[in-house]
Amino acid sequence: MKLQSIMMMFTRVVGIIYGLWFFLAPTSYFSLMLVPQELVNELGIGQTQQIGIVLFGIVWWIYRTASLITPNNCSDFMMTHAGGWGIFAAGGLFLTITSGVPLGENPFFFQSVAFVIIALAFYAKRTPNEMEATG
Repeated sequence: MKLQSIMMMFTRVVGIIYGLWFFLAPTSYFSLMLVPQELVNELGIGQTQQIGIVLFGIVWWIYRTASLITPNNCSDFMMTHAGGWGIFAAGGLFLTITSGVPLGENPFFFQSVAFVIIALAFYAKRTPNEMEATG
């Protein structure tokens, strides 16, 4: 269960990093993702900051439930993490595919692909191996 605990901690760390980034410096995220400055407005900035706050809520929930994880329910928690990453990935892929911007030129697409890989990793490691469970 040690590997699964580390993976679940990864979700919290990423949530904190993205949450702080979205809340404190949303325009820098838009710049990194190659969004033209003329398309960035107060509404988009506010929505990005709101997403940062939501990420803090998700991290808080994960933190508060971490003590409830046991070898018997670890798989359920890993599936919850896989689902969360998968939802972000599916939404991001939908938005990038329907955006009209060529995928190779859209950094949001590559971020979404990374989220798919993370979701699949959580799914693949949802059950502790025998050595970890007994040791």
